[in-house]
Amino acid sequence: MRIRARGSTPLCVPPFRRVWAGVTVSAAGDAAGWIALVALALGPAHASLPLLAVCYTAPVAVGGLAAGWALDRFGRVRVMIADNVARGVVFASIPLAALAAPPGAAQLYLVAAVYGLLMMVTLAGFPSLIPSLVPAAQLGQANAMEGASYGLATLAGAALGGLVVATAGPVPVVAFDAASYLALAAILVTVRSPQPISVQGPAPASVWGRRPAAPCSSRHPTRRRGRTRERGSAGLAAVARLVATNPVLRATTIMFAVFNIGEGVLLVFLPHRAVSLGLGTGGYGYLVAAVTGGELAAAVFLARRPWRAPLRVSIIVAQLAAALAVLTLLAPSVAVTVLGLAMLGACSAPMTAWAQTLRMRLVPQQAHGRLFALLRTVMMATPPLGAGLAALTMRAGANATVVAVVAAMGLPALLLGPGLLAAPAVAADDKPAVQAASGGRPAHR
Repeated sequence: MRIRARGSTPLCVPPFRRVWAGVTVSAAGDAAGWIALVALALGPAHASLPLLAVCYTAPVAVGGLAAGWALDRFGRVRVMIADNVARGVVFASIPLAALAAPPGAAQLYLVAAVYGLLMMVTLAGFPSLIPSLVPAAQLGQANAMEGASYGLATLAGAALGGLVVATAGPVPVVAFDAASYLALAAILVTVRSPQPISVQGPAPASVWGRRPAAPCSSRHPTRRRGRTRERGSAGLAAVARLVATNPVLRATTIMFAVFNIGEGVLLVFLPHRAVSLGLGTGGYGYLVAAVTGGELAAAVFLARRPWRAPLRVSIIVAQLAAALAVLTLLAPSVAVTVLGLAMLGACSAPMTAWAQTLRMRLVPQQAHGRLFALLRTVMMATPPLGAGLAALTMRAGANATVVAVVAAMGLPALLLGPGLLAAPAVAADDKPAVQAASGGRPAHR
């Protein structure tokens, strides 16, 4: 089914608008819920914050790959509904248990582990749905709006979560998080699951490597025993082989994975930094809101204006600038810290949108579920390493911790950037997406 644009932005396409709104609400619940879990860990549960961070992020290494297979095999909308219902029920166990007694450390670890196990379903499911929900002319805008969704949600969720934690306690915030999952599941029920997209003939050798991609069959999806089977999808091994051999995919994946080690350090360091700045436990939410405020501003800018610089150069520059922004955490000033974190967010958000556009151009659409699950699993599996690193560096002081974050974020761009720039372009992968509508206006406006 051909999707036609009815307006100038992806929000004018009703299915995309509904899913985007639902993901935004759910992501706001995630941001607020993490603030609440941290408050519970530092408060009545007496849990280890580094261990909680590991439980919150490490299981993605197991669940992420299964999520990609399930998204392509059973249908992205269907699997996303099941994911959000399951996580909604698990998070609801905390406010229900709190009616009798304060949640314990074991329950926090378990809830965090379930979140980490299932987080990749929607995180990979939403971008894999985008090409089916919007016309090709609006693909770049839709990718930027995905970043805007998480930026807006995390900004609002972290700020409001910190405020509610400071005034009413963390349990109501966790209840909101549970409700946000169920709200997204209800919205997804109204979205018609797109048909698997078949490939007419093998993918070009320039995409899959030297040989044509045998896993990308031209057979159309068939229905057997009431269940739709997607037969045109490349296997996970083929997608992994492509990521390992394509220099653009390989370099950006490694750069982002190591960058996220620094993010994992900040996951543990920023709550303590908020306390040392006199902001209290709820102040952690304000610091997270500063990061996401910068992310949101950058995402909105990309969604409304054309980006004319080569994407690979832009990614390298943005990653180096993000690393330098972390140095502001060395200043004993709330204002300087907030400004630096906003700069970090403003630099990191475009990196995701630019890299995502490159990936969508390099890999056939029917493999996007497994592609995004694989890549985001690899990249989201590294924050636990950062959480463990923080437990070591914080013993040496705040300065050592900040230096570790800067090294993790900046060195990959310095070491891999030259190779990324030297890689041959494929399908105009360095050029901004150009809108195919009359006038040839850029998609990013």
